[in-house]
Amino acid sequence: MLSSLAFAIATFLSRVLGLVRDMLMASKFGTSWQADAYFVAILFPFFLRRVFGEGAMTSAFVPLYSESKDKDEFLSSVLTSFTIVLLVIVSTVMIFPDIVIYLFSSGAAPQTKELIRVLARITAPSILFIFWWAITYSIENTRGKFFYPALTPIIPNIVIIVCMLLPGLGIYGPTWGFLIGEAAAFLALAYPLRRHKLRFTFKYTNEFLKLFWPSFLAMSISQINSIVDTNVVSYYSRGLGGGVSYLQYASRFYMLPYGLFGVAVATVILSTISNDRENYTQHLKHGITSTLFFTVPATIGLIVLDEPILRLFYEYGQFTAKDTRITAQVLNAYVLGLPFYGMYSTMARARHAMKDMKTPLKATTIVALSNVVMDLLVGLKYGPIGVALATSVAGIIGFLYLLIKEQNKNLFEKEDLYIVLSSLIMGVATYFFSNISSKRIWVIPSTIFGAVVYLIFSAIFLRHRLKEFLRRKTL
Repeated sequence: MLSSLAFAIATFLSRVLGLVRDMLMASKFGTSWQADAYFVAILFPFFLRRVFGEGAMTSAFVPLYSESKDKDEFLSSVLTSFTIVLLVIVSTVMIFPDIVIYLFSSGAAPQTKELIRVLARITAPSILFIFWWAITYSIENTRGKFFYPALTPIIPNIVIIVCMLLPGLGIYGPTWGFLIGEAAAFLALAYPLRRHKLRFTFKYTNEFLKLFWPSFLAMSISQINSIVDTNVVSYYSRGLGGGVSYLQYASRFYMLPYGLFGVAVATVILSTISNDRENYTQHLKHGITSTLFFTVPATIGLIVLDEPILRLFYEYGQFTAKDTRITAQVLNAYVLGLPFYGMYSTMARARHAMKDMKTPLKATTIVALSNVVMDLLVGLKYGPIGVALATSVAGIIGFLYLLIKEQNKNLFEKEDLYIVLSSLIMGVATYFFSNISSKRIWVIPSTIFGAVVYLIFSAIFLRHRLKEFLRRKTL
């Protein structure tokens, strides 16, 4: 629990700066075609960040690095082989930037496509820095270090904000800020490499690839969702722009609790089970309860305070009241799947810790196929809202599949029901409290009020479990 909490605190600080970045982005560019072009240009690096930083790389690297007797040789093998591959990928995108357009925004207008080509060439080299950062991040995780590594994503946010504030750069400000920021984040976490004697070698590459490929394939398949989502929206918008921006602005608030708590618990459980496989079920139960403790109230809170929150953070300058309403609807569709995606990530990482890569791969394939089908059914008709709803339904299906595949299906504890009950009470109380005033700033005391109500009822219903959490050093 304490490791997850430390990770969550560090991630929270990063996400706060991320909100400041998005506020500035919304104010300066709104949901314009320039904003769409920027979001598409950074999607490819984000695709690889999810694969390397939050998925296949850490899932395969952490257990193998932990048990490796020759860590220098193992680390050198991974760095050598993957740096070469990524150099080829970066060079390809630099020479043929239309790859990014075909992948993510084939229905965009000609002027948007032209800008994407320029911006994609700028952001492409960040892929290398993201990979190197992911390796050093994983090394620190194996040593039980979570707080500072989770703090380093603050750096790109700071750099992007500074670059957007520089006069005369326009959309190129956040684009160059993205590249420079990722390079700075790696340099800030490069110190673990100094403890190793690195060399050019492929000695352990095959051993690593045996564990990496299934997880990489799973993460790549999961990112088909992003590819289909943005393409569907680009056609729905008929080239006018705005659709991709609605998805991105709404997903920021959806990803805030997911990154804080869903990814936090999943990251910690990977290391915990890797070091204590005999107590797999117990750790997984604790992980699921920890995930629900944070994601269920976050889901209800975002649904109750959707428009007030978005109005406070986004509705300035080029971002209009209409944009707020549409983004709120997209956000509601996203957060319906939040608790299920949190549990899905925790269960998938638990499997990875047991070196079971096939089950998460099958689950991810099911999620991707479900998302594609739902996108075609409701995404093309309802645009960003339908796409977000498709994402949630696919996550629920994936969670149910992993639950069915567990030998011990009794993974839920009675405390989980109290978590749902406390969250519902919080939601009702917060709804009436938020209606006391229509002032924009009133959402802040409303949020605090909701959190206090949830904690009070959690203390009543879960007092024995909370004491256990405080005594526990992990999950």
